[in-house]
Amino acid sequence: MSTFKTFIDSKGITPKAITIASRRIEASGNEQRALLAARTKKRRTQADKKYDELNLKKPISGRGVSEGQVTAATAGKPLPKKVKGKLFRAVNAVLATKKQPKVEDYKLLFEGIASRAGKKPKEAAKAG
Repeated sequence: MSTFKTFIDSKGITPKAITIASRRIEASGNEQRALLAARTKKRRTQADKKYDELNLKKPISGRGVSEGQVTAATAGKPLPKKVKGKLFRAVNAVLATKKQPKVEDYKLLFEGIASRAGKKPKEAAKAG
């Protein structure tokens, strides 16, 4: 049993509540749409400048976690860091609705869960 599962069981949080909270938190809003529009306009008009020069940060993905990802976290399977971050934000949102103190460090939630390695770049895969 993972640390994540024991924590959500002790607080009475269901996987469905986590997915709903994550979908609500990670959803794209008006400022994300404006950011996407500004980045598109930059590509059309100022192709020679970089996004950093124009203070255009990268927009969020707009996707919350799925119930399968929550199930994998409760089973203690390796997860990508982005999924762990989304789960952490969703758990804190659920705790806030229950008027309980939030978790300060996400490492406490995922103590026994390893990070899943990403895909290798194509050049490194060919050489190795």
